[in-house]
Amino acid sequence: MSSTAATAAGFTRPPRLRRGATIGIVAPSSPQRDDERLRNGIRYFESLGYTVRCGEHLWKRLGYLAGTDDERIEDLNAMIRDPDVRMIVAGRGGYGMTRIIDRVDYRALRRDPKIIVGFSDLTALNMALLKRSGLVSFSGAMAGVDLWDIGNIDPLTEEIFWRAITSTRPLRMIRQPEGHPIESLHRGTAEGWLLAGNLTLLASITGTPFLPAGNDAVFMCEEIGEEAYRVDRLLSQLWNSGLLKRANAIAFGAFTNAKPTRISVDPLPMEAVLSEYVQRAGVPAIGGLLYGHIPTKLTLPLGVRVRIDGTRATMRVLESGVS
Repeated sequence: MSSTAATAAGFTRPPRLRRGATIGIVAPSSPQRDDERLRNGIRYFESLGYTVRCGEHLWKRLGYLAGTDDERIEDLNAMIRDPDVRMIVAGRGGYGMTRIIDRVDYRALRRDPKIIVGFSDLTALNMALLKRSGLVSFSGAMAGVDLWDIGNIDPLTEEIFWRAITSTRPLRMIRQPEGHPIESLHRGTAEGWLLAGNLTLLASITGTPFLPAGNDAVFMCEEIGEEAYRVDRLLSQLWNSGLLKRANAIAFGAFTNAKPTRISVDPLPMEAVLSEYVQRAGVPAIGGLLYGHIPTKLTLPLGVRVRIDGTRATMRVLESGVS
């Protein structure tokens, strides 16, 4: 196993994933909408020569939860404590990670850092790993959401996922497919360590011991199913908490399924809400990144140094997330 190394911000990078390693699959939040998709995701990893170890309670269902809190945290901690498991991947997000976030074995991860990947509800875990274990984790593709359709997985999603977790070279310049340009929202250039995730989850752990303060960070977020006024409320919470005020730069991913409805007053466009907070912050900012609840998505290491150029509308990842 490779030795670990620190990022410029002082976070620990886990060893890169090697061919034939053991991958643990867990469901710390909601159950799968379609179990067969997750089974296909498991087959995908196995087809590439990896050994897959499933959580004992992976297929459990308890309403909107993938089993009881005890069952879900037991599976997650078992993977964390298992020296053979070198990467842990969530089946999907949904809801439930915040119910068990205080029971994660952060000490075990400090002793034996390993790759952990997930997005959406897993944002809570991604942030807590930075705060409580000082560990770089990955916000991106999940087994039963993005990596299940064997032979038809989105090429960019697949490429970035494997580069992020297997290569000690930085991802460097983020290049998106034709028709998906990165947008300039505020001119200027800035660097900082990447703090990224789902906006609702970032707001939900504000004021808890599980969210980093964000000093010297590049703030990045995405959202699904929230209208502009709700996104406004979530951003205002992060602004009032000081997190957005401390950001060196801002980047926005995808804001999907957010069609406005008129109840008693007219809505504002999502773009207007995002632009207002960018102007308040007055820092370099970009938008339109392929990050979030979309088929083509970036898998990004959190806690590594990135550079945002709001003038040229670029994002460059300056450090690898693995050692």
